[in-house]
Amino acid sequence: MYTIELQPTASEIKFKKMEPSQHPSSSQPISANLTTLPSELHLQISTYLSYPDALALKHSSRHFYSIVNTGVRLKVDWLLERFERKLECPMEKCSFSTDESFCNGRVRGIMERRRWHLECRPVRNGCLLVNGQTCRSDLVPAWFKVKALGKRRAVKVMESWGHEGPLSL
Repeated sequence: MYTIELQPTASEIKFKKMEPSQHPSSSQPISANLTTLPSELHLQISTYLSYPDALALKHSSRHFYSIVNTGVRLKVDWLLERFERKLECPMEKCSFSTDESFCNGRVRGIMERRRWHLECRPVRNGCLLVNGQTCRSDLVPAWFKVKALGKRRAVKVMESWGHEGPLSL
């Protein structure tokens, strides 16, 4: 059996030498988010994500772009999961070579509806994005819920709000 003895780092030694009055108090908030985690955990977390979530994380920073895998297996797994849940799947030919070629108009529309929780059932535990949750209806703007409105009508609604300018859906 091997025993590994770890040596304290310079910051740990400095922290031990501080007087009790110099220690950070428990009332001070510690800033911890996804980017403060080590890269090994980033890789591990990214393996649990579905294709749309992995793609969003991949395009959030250069660091994640280099480590998050959105290959063919992830795309196929996502399509199979959608098929098993009886959700809309693209029926035309899909190119799996790159993310850009895979995200054709049909796939983009599916991802947009998913992002706005429009595929989720309005029952207890009906959310498809957050397990064990029920989607809140106030998350989706009223103009986006109405399916009778076409894309052009939605753009006109956004333009009428003024400041934002045209929004292409």
